Amino acid sequence: MIYLFQVSVRYEESEELVPVYLFYKPQDAPLELRKSIDSILRKIREKGESPIYDRIYLAEELNRFFDKIKILMLGIPFEPQKLEGTGIQVLVFRIPELIRGIMIHILAIADSEDSPIAVRRIIKYILNKNRHLIERLISLAKDKRAKEFFDKALDIYNELDFKVSEMFRARIRRLPWAERASLSAAIFGTVAGLASMLLLTALVLWLDSIYGFLQGNRDLVVMLGTLIIIATSFFTGFVTGWSRWIKLSAPIVSIVGTIIFMNTLFAQYLAQAISILGLSIVTFSMLIVMILAATALIVYFLSFIFGYYLVETRVLTPPKMRIVEKPAMRGLMWKLKAFIRRLT
Repeated sequence: MIYLFQVSVRYEESEELVPVYLFYKPQDAPLELRKSIDSILRKIREKGESPIYDRIYLAEELNRFFDKIKILMLGIPFEPQKLEGTGIQVLVFRIPELIRGIMIHILAIADSEDSPIAVRRIIKYILNKNRHLIERLISLAKDKRAKEFFDKALDIYNELDFKVSEMFRARIRRLPWAERASLSAAIFGTVAGLASMLLLTALVLWLDSIYGFLQGNRDLVVMLGTLIIIATSFFTGFVTGWSRWIKLSAPIVSIVGTIIFMNTLFAQYLAQAISILGLSIVTFSMLIVMILAATALIVYFLSFIFGYYLVETRVLTPPKMRIVEKPAMRGLMWKLKAFIRRLT
């Protein structure tokens, strides 16, 4: 889940980043992040300013932290940073083509299980869909002293907040037991992959028992076997979803699936191969092991493609109530400051 992201611009007449929008929904933010942000906003809330000023002030504070890195100003690539012990990651990137003549700078705080590619892609999509609202905020941000700014910006903020929240919700993975990058996703993907292979193989054998179309037709057997492998890889990768756990589910499915194939579709051809090739049992067994290894690599490669490109880089994990991975830790803002000190 993307817990917070801000949009900043740098005008030609100024070298400083100017925040124009910040999305932060306390209801979806983990407890530790809410406490850290509340500690920042406590002083400003005591003054009784407009509600929108909370986020303007928070965005300016975040810019002070990350502007010290000098990455946005120098254009140095900034890799996503996972803050140890917090379960979150920080991303900083730019969108040069969104609005002509203006470089858009994005700072995002997301769950550490989310793919950085997915975070960037979703934020870019949201900003492109609401480009007209961002343009209005940019024009208003040039003169923050105007009395009308807060009222006008508040209406835009409310509209953007609703649209962004709805889009984030639509991108959360809802598949039970596989919505997060956890062991349950690997188990569910393994079960789905094995079930699909067993069902498809049983379907082919059942149709063959009725019509007998596989008898003596090796090309068709190989073609159907290949299609079953591709379909099984799709279900394994798509259901598992997360590349780190596809490394576990895909090899299991491929090894078990190859054994099933050798005892069903290819059983008679294996018996013929032993006599035709004239190999010893040991040599033929080594050949079978090599086939198993090759099939495992193929299934893993296909499952990775389906899982990574169709799921991991396009969806978000559900929001967490708590994000602390270690029971003892300091505040999130302390982690951010310590991270910045390491870079500066």
